[in-house]
Amino acid sequence: MIGLPASRRNLANALTLSRLPLAAAGAFFLWRGEHNGVAVAFLVAAALTDVLDGLAARALGQITDFGKKLDPVVDKIAIGGVGLILVLKYGVPWWIFVVAVARDVAIIVSAWLVISRKGVIVGANFWGKAAATLMVCYGVAVVLAGAWWLTTLFLWLVFAAIIISSASYGYEFSRALFERKKARV
Repeated sequence: MIGLPASRRNLANALTLSRLPLAAAGAFFLWRGEHNGVAVAFLVAAALTDVLDGLAARALGQITDFGKKLDPVVDKIAIGGVGLILVLKYGVPWWIFVVAVARDVAIIVSAWLVISRKGVIVGANFWGKAAATLMVCYGVAVVLAGAWWLTTLFLWLVFAAIIISSASYGYEFSRALFERKKARV
């Protein structure tokens, strides 16, 4: 975390940043189509950092605005890169990738709008984390050549989670953008 101010150097942010090289290593092995077990191990480790960074931030009192902004950006880079490889090399339907990317673009644009207009950071929520977790499970099932019924089940669970998380984030962003502060008496 060289180059970051001391206020941004903490365990939670280090875990978040570690997701990028872990996902990149997993993506490398996926692209080569060899050692799928190694690829999955890297990708599962990357997914675990998404859980551990939040736990560390809360447990150690290291919740920062920087971390709230960094975590979803790293998630989108990691999931988007691996997702594209799954479409190109493993037969994942293109439409689910497009739906996921469209949701992520909408989240990024909405977050920027809320931050720039209201100065409020809307953090990740349960449905967003559920969608990410299901995406990882779906990817693992595809890569390890899971049974067709299992990959199909995860595909539709991912789709449902994307739709629900989109509505959930839409509600949270709208509330943050249009909520009026009550006057103090």
